Amino acid sequence: MGQFAAGFDLGKDYSQICCWNTSSGEPVSISVIPGAEKYRIPTESPELFLKKALRLLKPYGKIHEASAVVFSVETLEEGLVERLKQAAMRTMGVLESRIYVQTRQESFCAYVLNQPKEIWRHQAVLFDYEGELLRGMVLNVNPRTLPFLARVEQSAGWSRPVSGLSQTEKNEIFQELIREIFTGRPISAVYLVGEGFEENWYEASLKLLCNGRRVFAGNNLYAKGACYRAARTADRNAAASYVFLGADKISYNVCLRTPGTGKSSMYTLLNAGESWYEAKASCEALLYDEPVIEFLFQPMQGDEGLKESLLLEGLPDRPPRTTRVRIEAEFTQVDRLRIEVRDLGFGELFPSSDLSWTEEVDLA
Repeated sequence: MGQFAAGFDLGKDYSQICCWNTSSGEPVSISVIPGAEKYRIPTESPELFLKKALRLLKPYGKIHEASAVVFSVETLEEGLVERLKQAAMRTMGVLESRIYVQTRQESFCAYVLNQPKEIWRHQAVLFDYEGELLRGMVLNVNPRTLPFLARVEQSAGWSRPVSGLSQTEKNEIFQELIREIFTGRPISAVYLVGEGFEENWYEASLKLLCNGRRVFAGNNLYAKGACYRAARTADRNAAASYVFLGADKISYNVCLRTPGTGKSSMYTLLNAGESWYEAKASCEALLYDEPVIEFLFQPMQGDEGLKESLLLEGLPDRPPRTTRVRIEAEFTQVDRLRIEVRDLGFGELFPSSDLSWTEEVDLA
């Protein structure tokens, strides 16, 4: 992958930047001070952070020409994706089609699955200590599917307030959390992220963590995970090695049945595993015979698929294969799909009727 790509982790107080090193095939963390390992940049506001990022990335490439830019955020609040895209377009000149937003859970997944297989051959655990909370999450990977299916488990009970506590009290809470998460799970690797782990307070907990497991500490995991996703997205020819099953991901492949090309032929409009707010597609097609378009929804994990037929009522009567239509599909929620079909006619022989048909499909 020889194209420029960048990943950003946007935290509440501090943010970080990575860009893709085409020589090493690895993300490079961008320091505020050249030559120093100072990666935290005060967030203040997305716009101010992006202005700083523009300056810091200048020696590495032209950000407005980036093939992909990925933002990692804690939660996908309503309107956040659109605000970030608008800010990046306005401040950095990046095309909207090259801007992506994902959760820190997905960045954790992207980082781990780009490490050697022995790291994630069992489950990987991340502990995040930033601000007042100590939290845990577990990455599960199913390597028996192709592509792999990956999911992050994060329970509300795995978030513990530790602000103002003594080192001994924090250590006790951390050990309780470790035992709760580790019990009954085969853990191959543990990651410690956040400025809270920079202090020397968890020596006893570390002994518990290192019992037959590999433990890694650092503060740029989320930004590197975003950068791995950006590099993968920029390389359009690379097949996806895994699909991340997050709460914001669509769980069905959206397909069109194409009866003129075989009994069970289908054309895939949207792939399962895409974030619903990025899941948009369009295509043009010729109607084979009847004024009906049949959609098929194929789940990723073996359940029976769904079918939905859209009758194009009022469509002018024309010979087979002389009606061209434009089909647009867009998710408005994670389980709600909006479909629009527009009659384009067939050149000068059969002008467009300007008719359109819209349907909402509830996949819940």
